[in-house]
Amino acid sequence: MDREETWPRVSGGRSATLKDVAGAAGVTTTTVARVLKESGYVAESTKARVLEAVATTGYRPNSLARSLRQSRSHVIGHLLKSTVPNPFYVEVARGAEEEARTRGYTILTANVQHDAETERRAVETFLGWRADGLVFSTPSDPANVEYAQSLGVPTAQVERPRSLVGHRLVVRNYPSAVAAMRHLVEFGHRRIAYVGAELLPEDGPAALFGYVERERFGAWRDVIRDIGAATEGLARFGEAYTIDQPTAQGHGYRATQALLQAADRPTAIFASNDILAAGALQAIHEAGLRCPDDISVVGFDDTLAGFLTPLLTSVRLPARRLGATAVRLVIDEIEGKGAPDQHLALDAELVLRRSTATAPTRR
Repeated sequence: MDREETWPRVSGGRSATLKDVAGAAGVTTTTVARVLKESGYVAESTKARVLEAVATTGYRPNSLARSLRQSRSHVIGHLLKSTVPNPFYVEVARGAEEEARTRGYTILTANVQHDAETERRAVETFLGWRADGLVFSTPSDPANVEYAQSLGVPTAQVERPRSLVGHRLVVRNYPSAVAAMRHLVEFGHRRIAYVGAELLPEDGPAALFGYVERERFGAWRDVIRDIGAATEGLARFGEAYTIDQPTAQGHGYRATQALLQAADRPTAIFASNDILAAGALQAIHEAGLRCPDDISVVGFDDTLAGFLTPLLTSVRLPARRLGATAVRLVIDEIEGKGAPDQHLALDAELVLRRSTATAPTRR
């Protein structure tokens, strides 16, 4: 009978272990591992005793035994930049775990919470556990990605790459942001505000990392210019996420407050993420205005959109697919089925809901 399919026959209803086999054969667990791995010298008589003990105990090699035979752990380390306040990374993690499971791998996750040193320690821990590959969603420090790569460990960077080594997965933000803006223009909006994160330099260490904000803002700017509308005073930049003070009113709220106080307030707001859009909705409500009757709002990432009032029109990022694709690329490289250092760009899509409507006739 094939040993891989033999059910355990150890008393007490538990599965047979490597130690059980070693005890039955009168050898060490190291010797059992050598036999199963088919590496290192083991006398033929000893090998026969080990194989007989495997059959007697009903030992069925598990994932650890497979890793011994194949010199793999079947473990992928996943370094999440954060899990709060942005649920985007939670969806990435879910996609990564689902893909790993279908491929016979286990995901171990570390939440580094934006800290480069914590990320470095997590990398060292995963490598100490013989992780076959690493996924960074997203890296805090490019040096940590490059350190793993220098040791021959396949890596993938999700959404905001910080280094040009390893696999890199990004999102095409610009086309979907243009679609969001065109949607507002088709509703007759001409005075459209932009509420977004601070723009990072287009060169230097932050260049790769900052492409997300540049593409979203660039779409707003280009569409506004195309329709010949005004831009002055309508772009507001600030902290994208309130991390340390979750109860504080964030940039989206404060920026919208200021926009609503203008003599010629905007008829629509394009926010660069859903958290900023949520803040905008709070400010609109507190000002005694209604969305979308008085002012339309569009978000970006589609993480909170389905939980807000009104339901938010937003650009949906392929978060789960990003995680799954990153794991697939890493495992394919581990197993010699795919090329290293692939750079893929995924599409986002505009999801229409109740926060956008025809521009109001002005006052």
